[in-house]
Amino acid sequence: MKPAVILFSATLALSSLVSSPVHAWGQNGHRIIGELAQNNLSAVAQDKINQITQGESLAQMSTWPDEIRSDKNWHHASPWHYVSIADDETWDTVKRNPKGDIIESLERFEKVLKDPKVSNKDKRDALAFYVHFVGDIHQPLHVGHSHDHGGNKVKLKWFGEDTNLHSVWDSKLVDHKQLSYTEYTKFIERISDKDIKSWVGKSYYDWADESKTLREATYELEKNRDDQPDLRWQYIFDHTPTVELRLQQAGIRLAEKLNIIFSK
Repeated sequence: MKPAVILFSATLALSSLVSSPVHAWGQNGHRIIGELAQNNLSAVAQDKINQITQGESLAQMSTWPDEIRSDKNWHHASPWHYVSIADDETWDTVKRNPKGDIIESLERFEKVLKDPKVSNKDKRDALAFYVHFVGDIHQPLHVGHSHDHGGNKVKLKWFGEDTNLHSVWDSKLVDHKQLSYTEYTKFIERISDKDIKSWVGKSYYDWADESKTLREATYELEKNRDDQPDLRWQYIFDHTPTVELRLQQAGIRLAEKLNIIFSK
C-alpha cells in the first residue's frame, strides 16, 4: 500500500473515531426524522423549502450541524445541541448556559426562518440547524444531567465493547437493526391520526420535559455475570419502543413546525 493511501486511511479512521461521540441520534436517526418530516410536509412548505435548499432533502441536511463541529469556525455552536437540567430543577430555576442551549437555539432559528429579509444561504443553514435540533431535543440524554455530561461519562459495554450511555442512545439502539434510514422510516411511519393529534401543538419546553421524564429509565442498565453494565438484547428490547416513539414524534413535530413556518 502506498504511503499516501496509508495516511488517508489512518486519517479517515481517526476522524471517524473522534467524531462518533458527538452525533446525536447518529446519522441514521437524524435522517429518519428528516425523511419522516419530508413525507408529511404540505405542498406549500415543500415548495418554499426547495427554493431555499435547491432540492436538498431534510434527511440530507439533518447531519450537517454534527459534521461541522470539527470546524473551529463553528466551535461556538457546541452548546446549542443540548440543555442541562437536574431532576429537581424547573425551567424557572435552572441556570441556563449564557452561550445558548437547544431550546434557545430552536427559538432563534425559527425566527430566522420566518424573517423575509434573511438570505437563502443563511436560511439554509438555519434550516439545517433547526431540523437537527428538533431531533436532538427528542433524544432523552440531550436534556441531560450536567454532572455526567448527558450520559457521556457513564462508561459501560455494548455487547462487550467499551462505550458510554450517550453513544448507546445516539446511535447504537438505532443502528443495531442494520436498516437504511429510508427502510427504517418505512418501518415506523404508520402513525395513527389519534397519536399525531396528541403530539402536535406543544412547545419546545414540552418536548424537553418529555425527554427529561424519559431519561431516568435510560440509566436502568443491564449487567453481566460480573455485575458490570454490559448492554445487550434485554436493553434493546426494553428501550427500542421509546427510541422509535421519539423518532416518530420528532418527525411529525418537525413537519408540523415547518408547515406553519412556511405556510405563507
